[in-house]
Amino acid sequence: MSVALDPELPPGFLDRLILVDITPGRGELSSEFKGYIEGMKKIEASKVQTRKQAEEILIEYEKVGEHVGISSVLVLIVTK
Repeated sequence: MSVALDPELPPGFLDRLILVDITPGRGELSSEFKGYIEGMKKIEASKVQTRKQAEEILIEYEKVGEHVGISSVLVLIVTK
């Protein structure tokens, strides 16, 4: 945070910064999360060429009406 607030920071220096907050606790993965992991593995194994192909695979693991859009975010991650 202190780096981001530094007035001498060059413009655009943090444009592509990704913040990750990982909890130190250990626990069982939810079945929903396990499904997304399986979907991402399927994307990798399928060697998809487009984001649309990846999204078509992940959408199978997304519960209708719940967490809509998670697959779209994950597609951005796995296709970079």
